[in-house]
Amino acid sequence: MQSHMIKRILSVMLLMGVSLACSVSAADGLTGTLAVVNKSDNSISVIDVSTKSIVATLPTGEGPHELVLSGDNKWAVSTDFVGGNSLTVFDLSAQEVVHTIDLPTLPGPHGIRFMQDNEHVIFTSGRAQKLGIVNIVSKEVLNDFATAQETTHMVSLNEDESIAYSTNIRSDSISVIDLKQARKIKDIATEAMPEAINYRVSAQELWYGANEDGKLVVIDPVTEAVLASWDGFKFPYRVLFNQDESIAMVPDFQNHYVRFFDTNTKQELGTLALEKEAGPQGIVLHSSDDIAFLSLNLKNKIVAIDIATRTVVDEYPTGNNPDGVVFMPSSSRQ
Repeated sequence: MQSHMIKRILSVMLLMGVSLACSVSAADGLTGTLAVVNKSDNSISVIDVSTKSIVATLPTGEGPHELVLSGDNKWAVSTDFVGGNSLTVFDLSAQEVVHTIDLPTLPGPHGIRFMQDNEHVIFTSGRAQKLGIVNIVSKEVLNDFATAQETTHMVSLNEDESIAYSTNIRSDSISVIDLKQARKIKDIATEAMPEAINYRVSAQELWYGANEDGKLVVIDPVTEAVLASWDGFKFPYRVLFNQDESIAMVPDFQNHYVRFFDTNTKQELGTLALEKEAGPQGIVLHSSDDIAFLSLNLKNKIVAIDIATRTVVDEYPTGNNPDGVVFMPSSSRQ
């Protein structure tokens, strides 16, 4: 709690233009485990944060893109998107592959979220134009929900998991699926080529990125009203919120930077320029601190970002072309 308060104070000081004579690294004392898919290697790297070293490399199916971790840290799951047509389930603590779940009727899985029970995942199948729900322990496909939209790609959930929202890149839409009633409620028209999406629970807002014209848009999913929008992106790859959802971060894969936004005032806070041709892609939040871990697809590494100061504070090696990333805390902090 104290470290979180210190970072918030630093953030306010920076916004007020106060110069900091010295800085305290947010990475000091960080422990835990990172795991990231390596697209070109058909694998995940398991990385010890404290030693900044790869401790295991585990195989996935073909063409992995996304990776998620269960809330109890027991399971990680990759979507084997390009040719794999499968999910690969991992035990990161044991550093082993548990099993592979083949998806013959839901090919090309991509966007994925764990459900709150820690045994089910919801994922997109762009080729089938559906969302699927699978029990990753029994390997059983329990439900699928038609979007009937082209290139259903990323997915987000509302606070009680009754509604799923999926971006449909080639239909320029977001599908709203009632999971309890097993029906599509509607399709929301969007800017062209929507991909990135995240649901802001505290305000019941949808934030999405539109690739064709390089826009970030905030909407009310009920009224469909546009609450805010920003342009100037080339490829707004993902949207991530900090711990209290007061800040949104958007890595731009082609501009090679991360832009930060105040979610309450809808004002842009600043930009973190990354190294040349970095290719930022997957991004995940630390389990308790305002630190984001961002994969640099074109540099074969992950960087740790202090959200309050908008600075890179550490980096970690990966395999080739990393994308989806997860963070698992240690059982105890040093």
